[in-house]
Amino acid sequence: MHVGEMQKKLSQWATEDADRKITDLYSLLCNAEWLRVAHRHVNANQGRETAGIDGETMQRFKENLEANLETLRALLKAKAFEPVPVNRVYIPKPDGRKRPLGILTIRDRIVQEALRMILEPIWEATFSNRSYGFRPNRSTYDAIAYLSNRLADYQGQGFQWVIEGDIASYFDTIPPRRLIKAIKKKVADRDIRALLWKFLRAGVRYRGIRTDTLTGTPQGGIVSPLAANIYLDQLDKYMESKYLHLTKGARARRRKQGKGNYLYARYADGTPVQA
Repeated sequence: MHVGEMQKKLSQWATEDADRKITDLYSLLCNAEWLRVAHRHVNANQGRETAGIDGETMQRFKENLEANLETLRALLKAKAFEPVPVNRVYIPKPDGRKRPLGILTIRDRIVQEALRMILEPIWEATFSNRSYGFRPNRSTYDAIAYLSNRLADYQGQGFQWVIEGDIASYFDTIPPRRLIKAIKKKVADRDIRALLWKFLRAGVRYRGIRTDTLTGTPQGGIVSPLAANIYLDQLDKYMESKYLHLTKGARARRRKQGKGNYLYARYADGTPVQA
């Protein structure tokens, strides 16, 4: 299997029919080459040697690489793979607060990366152009440039406010059932959704104590940023349908009615809006 070609097909299917629910995706996870590529991606990450709660480093995993990947493949094929709790640490923030970070085991990282490789092409094909965070070839600078350029286009039309919003503890509060429901709109494969559900409910361990994860998707998880974008895509589509494609006349009428007109861009869970 050529992984890149399969990802192009997934993107093409999603682009050609926005309402299509794609099936038979779980078999990709059970493909040896798919897992090898997932491992190469994880192995290229800067924090690859940081161990999860099982203490296994990437170096140790690679000592018996093919056998370890085959074990993962067999577990996935038998639908017997079980994620383990993430190891929670806290990273200092510039404002003095601390941000929770979940460290996965090497094996969970590889499986999550394999999941990301399946899901990302499907959603990237239909994500809003107003979404800039945690996406390929997009950055905060792109979001700022978009807003700056559009403000120049609308010069003299009375924009009066810049509103920047941020969802508090967003990753930790995403409702898992609603997230799975959003994924179901494009993924008909129950086994893929069931595996993602396992990751969402795998729990966290902090200072030796395990706690359940009833909400959220752990910061630090490979598939977490994509899951966060899938959930907030509903907000992006709402803004597009209600406010972002109005004609010049419609915008003028809203002004006369005392209503605002909007420019909109979202980076991750922070939402800068121009009104």
